[in-house]
Amino acid sequence: LGITPAFLLVIVIMAISFGVHMYNIESIGDANSYYTAAVEAMLKSWSNFFFVAAEPGGSVTVDKPPLGLWIEAVFAFFLGVSGFSVSLPNILAGMFSIPLLYSMVKKYAGELAGLIAAFVMAFTPVFVATNRNNTMDGMLVFFLLMAAWAFIKATEDGKLRWLLLG
Repeated sequence: LGITPAFLLVIVIMAISFGVHMYNIESIGDANSYYTAAVEAMLKSWSNFFFVAAEPGGSVTVDKPPLGLWIEAVFAFFLGVSGFSVSLPNILAGMFSIPLLYSMVKKYAGELAGLIAAFVMAFTPVFVATNRNNTMDGMLVFFLLMAAWAFIKATEDGKLRWLLLG
């Protein structure tokens, strides 16, 4: 696994995309305030964390699966509750989706197609907009790409473990 010009270009695409994601990041405020409030409530007790409470009393849960909010709560625990801290996991997931997509497309369609796919993904406005929020869409795309990678690996290797991972 050597460092090729294409690999360096993917790193550059990721870095520029990260800069675009971080540009004027304070303008997102509390991001989606409903989910930010839920993360804040989740940090009040283990019960609220486990059941993804939407409010500090823990009587209402959020309308999303828990994993995405658990990850956001961990970031908020260390960085404090803010629009930035709860959106950062989505931004990072978006950044790691870029080389993942590149490698999957490159394998079957060639290096140029992989670079084009990575570039288009990195700079499509909806990609940037959804990652700069805490609605878990960035993490969803990342985990869907990981599942697709595992399914492809399962078809190539014929191993059950990759199928189960997917």
